[in-house]
Amino acid sequence: MTDHHRAGPDRSPQAPAGVVGVDTWQPRPARTARPARPARPAPHRRLVSSLALAAAAACVLAACGSDDDGEPATNPDVDTTEEPGGDPADAGGPVTVDTTHGPIELDQPATRVVALEWSSAENLLALGVEPVGVADIEGYELWVSAGPQLSDDVVDVGTRQEPSLEQIEALEPDLIVTDDDRSVVNIDQLQDIAPTYSSDFYGHPDGQLQAMRDTFTDTAVLTGAEDRAAEVLAELDQRAAEFGTALAASDIEPTFLLTQGYTYEGAATVRVFGSPTYASELLAAGGMENGWPGDTDAYGLTDTDVEGLTTAAPSSSLIYVAQEGDNIFTGQLADNPIYQSLEFVETGRVYPIDPGTWLWGGPLTATTVYDEVQAALGF
Repeated sequence: MTDHHRAGPDRSPQAPAGVVGVDTWQPRPARTARPARPARPAPHRRLVSSLALAAAAACVLAACGSDDDGEPATNPDVDTTEEPGGDPADAGGPVTVDTTHGPIELDQPATRVVALEWSSAENLLALGVEPVGVADIEGYELWVSAGPQLSDDVVDVGTRQEPSLEQIEALEPDLIVTDDDRSVVNIDQLQDIAPTYSSDFYGHPDGQLQAMRDTFTDTAVLTGAEDRAAEVLAELDQRAAEFGTALAASDIEPTFLLTQGYTYEGAATVRVFGSPTYASELLAAGGMENGWPGDTDAYGLTDTDVEGLTTAAPSSSLIYVAQEGDNIFTGQLADNPIYQSLEFVETGRVYPIDPGTWLWGGPLTATTVYDEVQAALGF
């Protein structure tokens, strides 16, 4: 089943408009200014502190879920060797997380979890929890192919914008994870099926990168995998530091222009990631500087044509993601005189990264972004 949302005027960034693996656009309420967000209350069951996150060891991933018979369903792409931190299913005891939709209270950590956003699925896999259901698995396998992969046991529950409530209910989940950008249309119906954690990724007062970290940690609390979350986040912090050290020791110009290229209605379209975006904040945390001066939408993005690229800082390195069958940079723009006249094109500072690098993901995707950019720029 393939998602096709996000075409037309909807700029929600989950994937390029009109491309395989993207939900079909449907009108929804206009995004309005969000009220000031209250301070996040500490979850009742936090077993790790920020100091523990910084001191934790390297990340070790394990797969944990269940098949239709209730037996553990392992993921062959994830190491299942037991390490300190334990199996999430063994944590036991009540868990509570406070959210903008009210507290989520579980009698014990969730083991049957449905993920309605690809980043939610990635977070679960990073924590060693195999989801029982995921929205738009085909799209996940296309756009997140550089991230952790789902096993064949996971059930596709429809599109991310309009998941099948019947399929979700049939899986008997003890937790549903999604985000506010999706759940605005069905949060009440989802909560009728199971406790639903919906994160505010784009409205977080401290930015999208911090929103990712908070969401990942909350998911860990709800699944009893706090120790594993500490390890994963510590590895991400270590990778960011390594990236920054290597960049500083190199002669690479730190200015970047991060983009996603695709064809929309026959025209080459470039989606630029402005400073407020998760992926841009990642690179900034590693010592780079965003070279895009243009305005961005509510998600931190700008969709532009080739003429728009002339406003980018000339010293930028153009870093892009494009699917192999629709690479506008090597296709439509290859003979475009405006594109060819850009300084970063003339000087060969155009760098593709793995098409499966998901630019709205969790901490594993974040590490992949650092790996891909460092390898592409050669420092």
